[in-house]
Amino acid sequence: MSLVKSGRGEERIFRCPSHKAHKIFLKKDSFWESSHLKFKQIVELLFLWAFKIPVNTANDLVDVSEKTIVQWFAYFRDICTNNLVNNPYRIGGPGVIVEIDESLVAKRKNNVGHVVEQRWVFGGVCPATGQGFLTHIADKSAATLLPLIMRYVEPGSIIHSDGLPSYNNIATLPVNPPYQHLVVNHNRNFVDPVTGACTNHVECYWKNCKRRFKVMAGVHNSTLDSHLDEFMWREIHGKTGEDALNNILLHLSQWYPLP
Repeated sequence: MSLVKSGRGEERIFRCPSHKAHKIFLKKDSFWESSHLKFKQIVELLFLWAFKIPVNTANDLVDVSEKTIVQWFAYFRDICTNNLVNNPYRIGGPGVIVEIDESLVAKRKNNVGHVVEQRWVFGGVCPATGQGFLTHIADKSAATLLPLIMRYVEPGSIIHSDGLPSYNNIATLPVNPPYQHLVVNHNRNFVDPVTGACTNHVECYWKNCKRRFKVMAGVHNSTLDSHLDEFMWREIHGKTGEDALNNILLHLSQWYPLP
């Protein structure tokens, strides 16, 4: 089959030279199949997303509506989520420190402003590697947090946390080797003077995530999980815009492999 133009537009199709009625659209069975955008526009949007260009700025740079940009940026986050789901990871390891903490990503400052639903996120980071995780949680109970620790933290890790009662049974969780658990009392110290336990690195991890949300003028409840996935994906695969662009294309090809 030959690659030829379709009509007067820029769309191209594969067409059989001998049987010209036999056609296959270039986007068929691909991530782009249902899109009416030109390939040029899609690549432009992908580039802008990779380099963290805000939606309102992107709207001035490409000839598509803001609603379309928002939707395509959401599609790109779906690729991030798919990659994380298919490549689960845990941080830490025997004798390796992992700091954990929970934080609000939406609250009223000094109880001033309109009522905002509190959204709690639980996360952790390994200071030795810089790798971390973030996940939206419904509450801060032990029933919620302890299974997440086992999901994201390697057995044998030395876990540093604050004094939240939900963490009390970390050392008795059914993992082998067992976790070690050190607590820092933030009412007294930022770093425990005896054990050296602290949560400074995970708090920095939080700040980086929240700074990103602030640039976007906040994140809606319905998209919080996907934005957290994008943040984690970028921490692993997209530290720079160029890395993000190359790896989002790689992971897209893995999600939609060629037949």
